[in-house]
This record gives sequence, C-alpha cells and structure tokens, in this order.
Amino acid sequence: MYEGSGLRARKKRDAMHRIQDTALDLFEERGYDAVTIEEVANAAAFAPRTLYRYFGTKEMLVIWDEHDESAMEPIRRRLVSLDPIDAIRQVLHASFEAMTERELAQLERRLKLIYANPAIEAALTLHADALARHLVGVISSSQDDDLEAHVQVNALVGGILGAMRHWSLSGASTPVMVSIDRALAVLERGVGRSSAHLRANTGNPPASTSAGKGKDHVR
Repeated sequence: MYEGSGLRARKKRDAMHRIQDTALDLFEERGYDAVTIEEVANAAAFAPRTLYRYFGTKEMLVIWDEHDESAMEPIRRRLVSLDPIDAIRQVLHASFEAMTERELAQLERRLKLIYANPAIEAALTLHADALARHLVGVISSSQDDDLEAHVQVNALVGGILGAMRHWSLSGASTPVMVSIDRALAVLERGVGRSSAHLRANTGNPPASTSAGKGKDHVR
C-alpha cells in the first residue's frame, strides 16, 4: 500500500491511519453494511478516490495493517540461521512487543469487525493468500524444495489466522501471541502428532483402535 520511510511515505501512512480510524468508528456505530466508502471519505475529510487509491476496497479499510509488508525482510534475515516457524515466531514476537496499547486495541477492533462480517473475512482470506505467495518467495530462496515452501507457508498462514480468529472470538482475554505460539506449537508437532495429543487430552481413543473394535464386532 505504501513504500519507503521518507516524508511522503509517512504522510500517506498517517492519512491511512486517520481514514481507518474513521472507518472503524462508523462501522462500529452503524454497522459495516450500512456505511459507504463515500461516507467514510466525507467523515475523514478525504476525496473518495483517495480511499480507493490507498485501500482499493471497502474491506481493506478494516484489514489493512502497516506491519504486513514490513515483516518480510526481517523474516528473510532470520531464515539464514532459523527454520521458517522460528523465523516467523521471532518476527511476530518482536512486532507485537513493539505495538502500543492503542495499536493492540485497534487490532482487537479490526478483528471483531472482520469475524462479524463474512465479506471482510472472505477478503482477509484473499489478502492472506497474497501475503503467502510473497512469503513463499522469501522462504523458497533458502530451500531447495519449492513444494515444501508452499506447504509450510500455507500451513503457517492458516495457523496464524486460525489463532487470531480464536483469540478474537474468545474475548481477547490473553495476549494474542499466546494463541499464536500455541498454533505454531501445533504446526511444529505436525498434524498427526497434534491429533494424537488432542485425543489424549480429551480421552477419545485413536481412530484405528475404534475401527478395529468395529471389525471385531462384525465378526
């Protein structure tokens, strides 16, 4: 959405924050579907074409996060000595630790709107897919197996989105990184091991055991 750290980039970033703040206020007050981009533009004192140029769509007024684009280079640097999960974990920890209380509150507001409105959640999925494709390029440059990079990235992005969704719908009562760390731990164990871990904690028998009993019963 914006590039660089010069004066022009900072002015654009500040304008985008101002527009997003206004949009969130209106969406929370009147409902997402009841507010138009033109109304957001008028309330924020910008021309509608500026909102379209900066955000592209109405959904991105909620989804936009300035940290998305700046995370790629730190991940690239860490991949020199870390695996993808540890690299992303470190970058996310640093990012969330650097966020102010206002920024964390803004994140919570945005996620509530996203998961209360299917149109925004669907747009978030597309946005995450675009980020994943970018991240595949970052990770595959440090690996020989391009397929492995695709699988890793999509699992990571899906796991992080799932953790943030769970965190938001559960009331955001703990730091968001607690949920993300749990999701990354699931990915580190692997799907099969995580399923066994879940069955052990819930007392449910493994699927193979149940199937075996069913066959014995038939005989």
